[in-house]
Amino acid sequence: MRTLLCSVVLSAALAGALHPDAALADGALPNLLSEADEAALAQFDTRREIAISEARAHAEEGTDAALSDALAGETLPFDASYDPSGDWRCRFFRLGGAPGVRVGDWFACRIFDDGAGWVLRKEAGTLQGSGRLFRLTEERLLYVGDLRNDGAAAETGSLPAGQNRIAVLTRVADGRLRLEFPAASEEAAFLILEMSP
Repeated sequence: MRTLLCSVVLSAALAGALHPDAALADGALPNLLSEADEAALAQFDTRREIAISEARAHAEEGTDAALSDALAGETLPFDASYDPSGDWRCRFFRLGGAPGVRVGDWFACRIFDDGAGWVLRKEAGTLQGSGRLFRLTEERLLYVGDLRNDGAAAETGSLPAGQNRIAVLTRVADGRLRLEFPAASEEAAFLILEMSP
């Protein structure tokens, strides 16, 4: 399973990410994924469906409506003409526990090209970090990076396997992006970052 997923992800990286010159095929990506990361990716859709269903069963009315709005919208492909770089308004939805949905305040985050590909960076709030984006499919990018509470975000891609956080980025027709973290953590059973232009 590990070899197969690494081959799939590396093949996708060889096809390039959003930037045609991005150096994303250097073999580094498989070394950044632990077996737990690969399992979370393989089970992403199932984990997402369960987490959303359970969260809504215990959500308060206002937060459930906000989650529904965040999850709405047609998914679009990340085609060659799409450029996500720039400043974004972002907020976290933490699913799991009581209440079932916790909605964070809006904060600033940014996507930029550092010469080796696209990087998503969050520099404010209790969770800070940055991560690199790799192509998984036409409609999904993989975020591999850092997300931590101590405010000391590591250099993108510098952490060994098992210490990175992984997430799946999708593009929504109304201009938004959604970054979804499938692995349970101290923050939530499932974490969604809504990104609005």
